[in-house]
Amino acid sequence: MKSKMRIQSLIAFSLLLGVIVILSSFKVGVQEVVREHYENKKGLIQNYGGKKSKQKREYLSESIGQYMYYLVLIKDEKTFSSQVDSLKEHYIVTEGDRLFIKWRVTKSTVVNASIDDFRIIESLKKASKEFDEPSYLVLANRLEETIISTQLTDGLVVDFYDWKLKKKTSEIHLSYLNDTIIKGNKALDSELYQKIVADSLDTNSPYFKEVYDVEKKTYETANKETVNLIDQFLIAMNYIKMTNKIPREFDQWLRDEWASEQKLAGGYNKQTLSPSVEYESSAVYSMAILYFITANEPEYAKQVHEILIEQPPFSSEANYEEIHFFDYMWAKTSDWEYKKMN
Repeated sequence: MKSKMRIQSLIAFSLLLGVIVILSSFKVGVQEVVREHYENKKGLIQNYGGKKSKQKREYLSESIGQYMYYLVLIKDEKTFSSQVDSLKEHYIVTEGDRLFIKWRVTKSTVVNASIDDFRIIESLKKASKEFDEPSYLVLANRLEETIISTQLTDGLVVDFYDWKLKKKTSEIHLSYLNDTIIKGNKALDSELYQKIVADSLDTNSPYFKEVYDVEKKTYETANKETVNLIDQFLIAMNYIKMTNKIPREFDQWLRDEWASEQKLAGGYNKQTLSPSVEYESSAVYSMAILYFITANEPEYAKQVHEILIEQPPFSSEANYEEIHFFDYMWAKTSDWEYKKMN
């Protein structure tokens, strides 16, 4: 009798262990995925996962910035610290008393990208408070001072600077703006930023103009015929944060498109307002969730989240060789923000 009970207990334990293993395979931590699939031996994050990916390998400030931002959100002090070490070792370049961040890790890179710099600076400042680490704030301030001294034009920070040629661009992509940095730095003209973003809505369509030239003081479009929906979402969120208003034309188009199709494409035609590409992407759905959260439209955020969690980054059989780190991290970041909202 005791032997039979022992056998039954062993069977039950084995079944329980199997269930735990199966469940764990469905919920692998972000840090583990990054470590196993995206980091190389030096700890650099590559743009596509896997060791045999056919995609071109690149190590971008975009990637480390996204990861640092996420690590602060989830309060992972240890992994954040290791990323700061990687930032210092591989990305930061010292020129005199200035610290620049390479937009891509190569020996020939002499240009930064303000969108990534701002995200890294914001993450360092938040981490300094969250983890009670003053050195992060010191580093953030030095990086920000470099940007202000090299890229500031009439109270506006342009997209990039070449520290070998000592030349800066005259363009600002409105999707590159960082509301937290703009409001927190007195050298930046927050009222001018607000006006530029507010006036960027295209009068002939529900979409935003993507580029502002600080020298010509004119708007330009990234493409005459189509828009990239990721860029549109980023600008729309900046619009809400800076004006405290909803971009009515864009918001109405978005809700109409969602009601009609129950999906979103990666790009749209400016004239027909219909998809210009066939593909969907987890990054687009991630941005849609963040937009609806920013716009205080939780029901739409819920509907889009249901689609997002069916995307490749959430699959237990995800092929990381085909998933760009940008898509992966935005998916995980928006998922965290959505769950925090609820």
